[in-house]
Amino acid sequence: MHTVIFAAGSVRPGRWVDEAIARAELVIAADRGAQTALTYGLTPRYIIGDLDSLKLSAQRLQELGCEVVRAQEEKDETDSELAFQLALEKGATSITLLGGWGGERLEHAIGNITLLVDITSVPVRLVDGPTACWIVRGPGRTEIEGQTGDLLSLFPLSGDARGVSTHNLYYALVDGCLRFGKPRGISNVLTDQHAEVTVESGILLVVHTRKDELHE
Repeated sequence: MHTVIFAAGSVRPGRWVDEAIARAELVIAADRGAQTALTYGLTPRYIIGDLDSLKLSAQRLQELGCEVVRAQEEKDETDSELAFQLALEKGATSITLLGGWGGERLEHAIGNITLLVDITSVPVRLVDGPTACWIVRGPGRTEIEGQTGDLLSLFPLSGDARGVSTHNLYYALVDGCLRFGKPRGISNVLTDQHAEVTVESGILLVVHTRKDELHE
């Protein structure tokens, strides 16, 4: 069951956003993300969080048929984390997070990226406008489908990533090491519509940006 989570940040339009919405079998909103979901014509099945920024009345939510899962204001988890937990409880087999860049709140964007690392049971992507990002863990491989000229960046998380090899990227790596704190994997370029990245050990954040949707 493909699940789309709307976080509280803004959502830039893009093909991947449209595809995620079209595939959605379950929609969950984290607090103010409910308003964004509604602007895209989607009614969240669940709205979760402390509801400190949601501007919809309880009556309106009831009319829409949303189930509200209210969290305490003072809590350890972010609203996005609670939404991920709920998605897994409801049987999600894949998850797309929209609005996860945090808007004006950079700390929430960073927090949402760390959540990608934490979830290992189902594939998760954070999508915004022309960009999608996800995690690949070693030993493992990820395939990238796009267009020649698309940008692909690789960031090691939680220490160095070793045994990194790439296929159909302009700056090739063969059994290389990407060191944490050294952004050597940034802004590579697809040389074909299909590319691959493998890693033997460590965790890589993969960031794929569609060249044809960039406003440069």
